[in-house]
Amino acid sequence: MRGASTMFAAIAAAVLGAPGAAAQTVVPDYVPVAADATPAVTSATELSGGVMLLQVASPAMRREVPVKVLPAADRSRPHGVYYLLDGNSGQVDDNNWLDPARGDAAAFFAGKDVNVVFPIGGTGSMYTDWVQDHPKFGRTQWESFLSRELPPLIDARFGTNGRNAIGGISMGATAAMMLAERAPEVYDGAVGYSGCYLTEGPAGKALTDLVVINGNGTSDQMWGPPGSEAWRSHDVFLGAPRLAGKPVYLSSGSGLPGPHENPNAPGFAQSLVVGGVMEFAVSLCTDQLAQTLRGAGAHVTRGAAPVGLHAWPYWRDELGRSWPTIRAATGG
Repeated sequence: MRGASTMFAAIAAAVLGAPGAAAQTVVPDYVPVAADATPAVTSATELSGGVMLLQVASPAMRREVPVKVLPAADRSRPHGVYYLLDGNSGQVDDNNWLDPARGDAAAFFAGKDVNVVFPIGGTGSMYTDWVQDHPKFGRTQWESFLSRELPPLIDARFGTNGRNAIGGISMGATAAMMLAERAPEVYDGAVGYSGCYLTEGPAGKALTDLVVINGNGTSDQMWGPPGSEAWRSHDVFLGAPRLAGKPVYLSSGSGLPGPHENPNAPGFAQSLVVGGVMEFAVSLCTDQLAQTLRGAGAHVTRGAAPVGLHAWPYWRDELGRSWPTIRAATGG
């Protein structure tokens, strides 16, 4: 597993570590919220395709946080909630799952009896609580927001059944597993698409640093010095017993090109080298976590495609394959 994570980190460094790459992130003007305020939905706007945009006052984050929601198709009775996290894409003003050219999640969930929540602005954060303010994003307390503040507001506004699942891609996959383990009373299941879940040791720290480079953050600003309690408590391998008895879906490709690649398309060679090697390393990481979770008593479905790069077309495919797990966790 260490070898896979080291290889993943080396490839990711070539992609994410280019000079100036992280500095391009432009942070929107935030609406400030007092630390002693009560979490609340301050506005709700209906968008096209049935999506709603909520502005949520978060005392933990000291600002309003935008969240998009796709309500369940059948509103005559309560349904569960699927929180779907973005990856380390660099976006701060939307969630790539709703982009028709990327996740196309609205099309997939149309007609399905689940409420889907798309948090906005988590790039480079691991969706966790930072011990220091982020150098670019300021107060960064995503775990508090996603595990304590937001779920009761979603439940009240959409009349849910109280059951939740959480999933994500790449960085968001690791974050989803962490949040599900650290808040087992909130999340009834978890889904990880192409995550590499190691945070322990030098390879884990290097990989984590490459994730939080967006916005020029460091893992020390997030969890303090390596080996501290914050690092240990976010280790998804150590936290595996907290998912005992719960449905979990873990997927990855093999790194080989598949039906979504065109050898004649511009950039094919780079996509194959970068996305292929990254996804091969991801598959090894995912195998290790699947084995650990099964040993801890979780009900793991391992999606392992014979082809597939670290790319959106394959995550769209896996969204469909993960639906039985999402439905089981949310009581659909």
